[in-house]
Formats: sequence, C-alpha cells, structure tokens
Amino acid sequence: MNIVEKYGGTSVGTIEQIQAIALHAKHMKEQGHNLVIVASAMGKTTNKLIELAHSVTSNPNKRELDSLLSTGEQQTITLLAIAMNSIGLDTISLTGYQAGFLTSKHHSRALIKDIDTTTIQAHLDQGKVVVVAGFQGATEYGDITTLGRGGSDTTAVAIAAKLGYQCHIFTDVDGVYTIDPRLYTRAKKLKSISYEEMMQMACLGAGVLETRSVELASKYNVPLFLGKALETDLKKGTWIMHKELEDMPITGLSVKDDYAIMRFMHLPNDGVYLGKLFKMISDLNINLDTISQQLDDEGLANFTLYCSEEQSNQIMEHASKEYPVHQMLGYIKLSLVGLGISTHSGIASKVLNILSENGIKYYMITSSEISISLTIEKKDKVKAVQALGKAFDL
Repeated sequence: MNIVEKYGGTSVGTIEQIQAIALHAKHMKEQGHNLVIVASAMGKTTNKLIELAHSVTSNPNKRELDSLLSTGEQQTITLLAIAMNSIGLDTISLTGYQAGFLTSKHHSRALIKDIDTTTIQAHLDQGKVVVVAGFQGATEYGDITTLGRGGSDTTAVAIAAKLGYQCHIFTDVDGVYTIDPRLYTRAKKLKSISYEEMMQMACLGAGVLETRSVELASKYNVPLFLGKALETDLKKGTWIMHKELEDMPITGLSVKDDYAIMRFMHLPNDGVYLGKLFKMISDLNINLDTISQQLDDEGLANFTLYCSEEQSNQIMEHASKEYPVHQMLGYIKLSLVGLGISTHSGIASKVLNILSENGIKYYMITSSEISISLTIEKKDKVKAVQALGKAFDL
C-alpha cells in the first residue's frame, strides 16, 4: 500500500514519541508499504517561536516570522530521520521547499500553487521513507512561507493527491465525533463521514481537520483517515469519503469560537466606494464568513460582516478611519451539519424552538443544503451545545 502519514504536534512532542514513530515506520516498510511521513512542530514549539519573535518586537515582519516558524517543523523531521536511520531504516528529511512546494506570497496564510514531487518520488523509488516538513513551502522567489493553522494536514493531503496515495492523519484524538466531547460527553464517534460534511464541520469550527485538506481530498478523491497516533487498526478511527445520502439528517455539530460581528452603516450604495472596502479586505487575505446587506430608507447601504475576532481586529485597524464601522465581540457560531438537511423538513424550526425554550438569543441564521448556522453569545455556548446534542441524538 502507498501511504502518506501525518503526525500532529502532540504526537511528536517527545523523543519517546519520535522513536515510537520510527519503529512504526520500520514495521510499515517491512510489510512492503511505500511511506511518506509529514510532521508538525513538536508540542507547543510554534507558540514558543511566536512568543520569541514578539519578545523582539510587537509587530514582527511576516516574511521573517515565517522563516522562524518553519524551523519548528524542520527540527521535527530531522529528529525523525535521525531516529529512523539509527534503527536501520533508510530515511531522508525534506523541508517544504526541498519537497517542491510552490506557494503564493501571502506570508502566514500561503496557498499551495503546485508541488513538484520529482525529488520525493526519486527517494521513494530508492526504497527510502521520506519525511516532509508540514505547514511550509516557498514562493517562486525562494521566500519561505507557512500555510496557516492546520497547514500540515494540507501538506499531507496535497502530497497524497499528487502521488495517488492514501492519507492517514494521526493526532491525539481517535476520530471525528458528532460534537466536541469536551463540550458534550455523550458525543458519538463517527465510523465515516462524507467529504462534504467534514468540510462544513471543519469550516464551521471543528478543529480536527483543516478545511483546505478535506477540500483537496474531495477534489482528488484521496482516501482520508483520521485516528489516534500509531493506531494500526483503521477500523478504530474515522474515514472521510464519498457517501450516499442517509436517513440521519444531522451528522454533527460544530462550534466556531471568538466570532465577531462588524457593522458598516450608512454607506453610499456605490460600486466604487464599496469596491474599495472589499478590496481592502481582500488585500488582507481575509475570507469573510458571512455578508449581509440592507438598504435603508435613504438608499444607503448597511453591511454586516461576520468573521473571527482576529480578522475583525485587522479590518478595524485598516478601515475604521475611512468607514463608519461598529465592532461587536463575544459571539460564537453554532452549526448543525448533515447531508440529510436538504431532504428533511422542520429542522430549522426545531433548532429555533430549542434555543427559545432554553432562553438563548440568536443574531444571525444562515443555511445551505447541508448546514444550518446560528450566531449566539459566547456565554450560551455550553447550554446550546448540550440542548441541541440531546435533541438531535448526537
């Protein structure tokens, strides 16, 4: 079998864990598997590097910050390669640049433009285990970039898509649950979930997989597995795959924390004026979650934007001097996801009735064919999750 395995930071946090992965890799090679391993930085290394940069200046240069952060993954892959070579396993480590990752120039949130897998394939043909640094690549000018939160997931799936391999994402959780078990102890582990549902759950706050990684897996039909690190029984985790429509209308519930509402009031309903506003947001490489527009009695435009608190602060920094804007913090986005939503009537009314019965206010409701999302106050998160989890038997 041809496999790309990805190990998250908590799975490579100690030398003992790294040595255990090395033994696992040797066992996999002895079984005849071709193996690429993608690794994140050890433990909280990335956070420590960010703190180190901020100890120098409160506003570190983004190009240099990416260069610094990339050393976290380089440390992990080198230690993994050393551990594997020490037990007789022919192994080579590659940075994102060495592995052929060409990215956009958006530092800290770069997008993968292409991967030249020539080097990876050459080493695989020689029978080596190839250990690749996740989370990073380089621009056409050789500047190191990072892919943003969950970027190692995207690295792994992108390599699997290029090589035609399976992709196994190993982490500190044993699969995808209907709800975060830390919020709802009765949550159920899913044996399988569709690409579409997983994308929605990831996009809407489920932290187990990065949205772009699932999107890539779906686009290139990469068999994607999520499970606990070093688990050899692939029936114990969750498979993300194409699925037929099921009777169960709701598959899971996601929570997106630190949600912000931004209101731009009384703007000229002018394409040029509004175009400048949204170009500014685009230049910040911010993808808005939701946009709502209304016209007042005077024909002026009122916009309500929904995004993360971090993105909201970026917009405020650049827009508050030119546009009348009101920032509202302290919200979360609660989303029910399921392929059956489009075929089952009454789900939205049931959700709203449950919130009403529990005295929970909502500020925005949006829906798609496979999701219903509501913005509520952060203080009501646990109450809302438990009430909806019980009502929909999640």
